[in-house]
Amino acid sequence: MRKLPSFRISLRASQEASGRLTGSFAILLVLVVLAAATANARSADSTLGSDSSGLPMLTASSPVSAATIPSGGALNKGFEGFGVGLAVIIGLVLALIYAIAIVVLAIFGRNVPPGPTWITFLVPVLCMIGLGVAGYLTFVETRQVAAVCGPVGDCNTVQSSPYAKLFGLLPVGLLGVLGYLAILGAWLVGQFSRGRLADLAAVATFVFSLFGVLFSIYLTYLELAVILAICIWCLTSAIILAILLVLTTGPALFRLMPVEEADS
Repeated sequence: MRKLPSFRISLRASQEASGRLTGSFAILLVLVVLAAATANARSADSTLGSDSSGLPMLTASSPVSAATIPSGGALNKGFEGFGVGLAVIIGLVLALIYAIAIVVLAIFGRNVPPGPTWITFLVPVLCMIGLGVAGYLTFVETRQVAAVCGPVGDCNTVQSSPYAKLFGLLPVGLLGVLGYLAILGAWLVGQFSRGRLADLAAVATFVFSLFGVLFSIYLTYLELAVILAICIWCLTSAIILAILLVLTTGPALFRLMPVEEADS
């Protein structure tokens, strides 16, 4: 009977530690993006202002063609926004590594805290932001209008590339809308249900976020190595999915842990 209070203290401490770890990862991701953006801005004049490097450069009026695709899919640093895109793909990989590490710890019987409650409620907020981003990209792709790209990148080059549609049919932006709706729907089911259904919903939220991160890594790689242009809207969605993966990993695995392991 004396074991229960100590477990509650241990669980509370684990939740606080999980919250600090999640917050630290988000801050690290933002710092990496800012550092890469600063470095990219400083080198923009010397890199993009001359052709001494011999690398192909894309502008808003230069479409993607076979001549601009580097052989072997090697990363090409000769275009605006490369540093930002590289920082985002690094953040995506870090989020994936974080999720894998938590899964491995759970497999070996380590306690996996769900995290503080307030962090859980960031999931619907991020999903709504992601829906706005993906919805805008869907509008651009389906209506064939020019996108508002901002100071970094060339969204229109990305959106006009063959990779803007999955299998040449489904716009990637629409796939993003469906993905965010799936994550939000699973989260809502997990919050307003009990028992096995709530457990499965938490796992589904994690699985959908994991798929989104893997697909974002693929798309960001295409931007850096094939299209040679970045879309700031696409990178924003990728960052949101990376954070969602970090937020949903702990709760999903905590739901899967047997009660006797959680109390040990």
